[in-house]
Amino acid sequence: MVWNNKVYLYTGHDEQAEGASGYRMFDYRLWTSSDMVRWENKGAVMRYDVFSWARGGESTGNANAGQVVHRDDKDGNPKFYFYAPVEGGQSGYGISIGVAVADKPEGPFKDARGVPLIFLADTQGTAEHSWRNLDPTVLVDDDGRVYMYWGNKVLYWVELEQDMIHLKGETYTTDGSGKMQNRSLGSAQIHVLKDIPSYTEAPFLSKHGSLYYLTYASGFPETISYATSTSPEGPWQHRGVILDRVPNSDTIHQSLFDFKGASYLTYHNAGLPTGGSYRRSTCVDRAYFNDDGTLKKIVPTHK
Repeated sequence: MVWNNKVYLYTGHDEQAEGASGYRMFDYRLWTSSDMVRWENKGAVMRYDVFSWARGGESTGNANAGQVVHRDDKDGNPKFYFYAPVEGGQSGYGISIGVAVADKPEGPFKDARGVPLIFLADTQGTAEHSWRNLDPTVLVDDDGRVYMYWGNKVLYWVELEQDMIHLKGETYTTDGSGKMQNRSLGSAQIHVLKDIPSYTEAPFLSKHGSLYYLTYASGFPETISYATSTSPEGPWQHRGVILDRVPNSDTIHQSLFDFKGASYLTYHNAGLPTGGSYRRSTCVDRAYFNDDGTLKKIVPTHK
């Protein structure tokens, strides 16, 4: 996230023991930089159990990949919204997407809804589809409309309300404590995109110039591909692979952003000592655009 002349790098946190299998993730970490060279470690800024409906234990918290987005409220005060997929939710199993909010980029973040923003039943899933509600990415467009993309193996998108914490068209009541009740998605439109080649997971929605960019993890083991559009709603034109497989990790998850006149791609590999698919590390490289708006192939650096 770029805000107030600073980059805020939010990461998941692999805590799996060396040589062991399975994801073990309890919290989200934050690093900040004003020059993309020197970074300040802000430590853990949110745990999965900020959501009362989340499920976790000693082995895993399932704090899967999320995104933080800034938007001022109606009074002009900055707010920061953390969209995070964690285990649990109304369906009783699988991954659900929650949204937490804070007054500062480093938190503290608090559950903004009391119930998930997206839970498994929303996307017509069952237990075997428990990973579909992964990897939310949210874009506030120039006209103020808000879009969220997400999904593993299936790519979904929906428009959010101006408050950043409700699906456009959803209806609900609240109890005496303000908790949502009687939620209905009858008027909400959840779209499924079927024309994104080799889509696996990790969508990231951004804008550069007049074009919208949808970068995502493709295939498995994963590479990074991208598509472009003149609208955040698509249709999307597939543009190909921009980052090949990375060392020691079957997965890869990226963000594409501009900062102080340059463009960057963050992603993860497992290239540090003792790294592996469940012990990943964050990377960043420069991204370069051709005159027609296409992206040049990313060349990983190792400094």
